Amino acid sequence: MPKKLNFAAYGRDSYYHREWFKRHGFKFDRSSKKWVLYNVSNEQAEDYASYCREYGLSFDRSDRNIENFNYVEYLWEGRREDYMKPYENKVLPTPLSKKNNS
Repeated sequence: MPKKLNFAAYGRDSYYHREWFKRHGFKFDRSSKKWVLYNVSNEQAEDYASYCREYGLSFDRSDRNIENFNYVEYLWEGRREDYMKPYENKVLPTPLSKKNNS
């Protein structure tokens, strides 16, 4: 049996989409100021996420646990040598105005 998850949508413009949210069973949670829907299948969550992306709304899914995300490891991705190389001193060309005055 597929795992059911929670889906929440929010954003400054979510007010203008309230009829769509109501039609799809979302309830407005005043404490978090989000439109929330519980026990959603993964396919439904993907459809809702596509809608939110299309209209620029932010959304949260309970299966995307961002608190456990390791940002440092994500940024480095094991390519430390690429970022730790010393930079070369570049020789900049002298402007034509300086060459003519000499």
